Amino acid sequence: MIKKHTHTDTKPIRVFFAIFPDKSVQAQLAHQAKQLESSCGGSIVKIQQIHLTLLFLGNIAIHQLEILQQAMKNISAEKFEFKLEEICYWKHNQIVYSQAKQFPVALFALADSLKSTVSEAGFLIETRTYKPHVTLIRKATHGAKINLDTPVIWHVNEWFLIQSKQTDRGVEYIPLSQWHLR
Repeated sequence: MIKKHTHTDTKPIRVFFAIFPDKSVQAQLAHQAKQLESSCGGSIVKIQQIHLTLLFLGNIAIHQLEILQQAMKNISAEKFEFKLEEICYWKHNQIVYSQAKQFPVALFALADSLKSTVSEAGFLIETRTYKPHVTLIRKATHGAKINLDTPVIWHVNEWFLIQSKQTDRGVEYIPLSQWHLR
């Protein structure tokens, strides 16, 4: 039987590459967000959606997924960890976020590898400077600048290709692929 292409087959999907914390780090970051919610306003990021974006691609055609997945096989990157030590605010983006005072070279190496591999595979990519951060609150009306007494330590051993899908219940993140760091 031949499958007919429907509108949903040709509709682009919104994707990005990211790392996600383990449940302990998720809980620590969600706790930080909850403590700041009343003073910063906005809406806290759902605990299961807390992540650090490596590369945002935006809308791609579904048939391009296989190209992306194949290209990722050429990436070899090392495991790393970092300490989220600060809570900050980007007024122009209206986000409260957490960041490290210094992210490891391995994070930037992974992000750079993704950027060059995706570009070589024919995808358009952002030209902005990569600024790693973990969004805790969106549409914040007031900022925060806090040095955490106890840094949140995040061990990273894998990265994901994620679909960001708008639903009746808000945005859902759907893992499409996963790769392990060595």
